[in-house]
Amino acid sequence: MKKVLMITAVTAAAALFTTGSSAQSGNCSPKAPAAKSQCSSCCKPGKCAAAKKYIGTDAAINAALSHAGLERGKVRDLKCELDRENGIMVYEVEFESGLYDYEYDIEATTGKILKSKKELD
Repeated sequence: MKKVLMITAVTAAAALFTTGSSAQSGNCSPKAPAAKSQCSSCCKPGKCAAAKKYIGTDAAINAALSHAGLERGKVRDLKCELDRENGIMVYEVEFESGLYDYEYDIEATTGKILKSKKELD
């Protein structure tokens, strides 16, 4: 009976390890070029933007730049990170252009601009 339980436990552990390893080598691998734009810091199965069907950092940045009427080459100190605000996942996009600082909250699943702020630097 002990041998059967031990074999079952080892088999289950091996299955979990294999599942975890294969999921990590998918879209969330830090080595995959496409993953860099959607999986900035987590790279754990089910935790990255691709796994959650988020729009990704590139789309969030493009939405903010489009709203501001600017091109990527005309901004400096561009930052974008995925965060939770009021229970909603958002991309926080920040950048500077000319004499102004820009801040945006972009809804992570739809790309809708939830907040925009433009301040004189």
